[in-house]
Amino acid sequence: MALTVQKPADYDSRVFLNCPFDRKFKPLFDAIIFTIHDLGFQARHALIDDSSVVRVERIAREIASSKYSLHDVSRVELGKNKLPRFNMPFETGIAYAVHAMSPYQWDHHIGILDGVAYQHNASISDLAGLDTKVHGANPDEAIRCVRDFLRRKSGRGDLPGAGHVIERYLAFKGSLAVAAKKIKVKRSELSSWDYANDLQNLMAGWIVQNPS
Repeated sequence: MALTVQKPADYDSRVFLNCPFDRKFKPLFDAIIFTIHDLGFQARHALIDDSSVVRVERIAREIASSKYSLHDVSRVELGKNKLPRFNMPFETGIAYAVHAMSPYQWDHHIGILDGVAYQHNASISDLAGLDTKVHGANPDEAIRCVRDFLRRKSGRGDLPGAGHVIERYLAFKGSLAVAAKKIKVKRSELSSWDYANDLQNLMAGWIVQNPS
């Protein structure tokens, strides 16, 4: 059965993030999610649940329901089972199909994130020519990558610079202990993937209370 998607009212502000959900990537994930919201967009990802039981259907629907998507393809090394991780490239392929074939007749813009310059040319050569940004596993660089992608693809000239977002992200993190106490959640819990949506909600609330 074909996947049917209704265009959401906030489609133009949605940014889907396709990334590894592991301990090493969590600081980058947090910085990217904050940046998307602080620039006036809405972050979407696979941890935001909906009615779809099948994970790939949920991801495909999220991609098709977002005007922008960012795909981190830095996890190409072999894991404990001596195999690379194919989820991120597979989901990038879904996004490219939405971008290139426009099945729902609305635009979709793709950005590629990597940890090492030109690494994707060796591991996924078909990505050559797409918009690729290198974060070097550094949260500040990830913020710059996301800001640059959204500035160019959205055409918005009112977006603040990456340095400004970095300063605000540091301010948010400085307020996190107090915010966590208010919602009766431990600060350490907010660092885990299980609380990713709680942390995102705190980010969104802080940004509303502290406009740029």
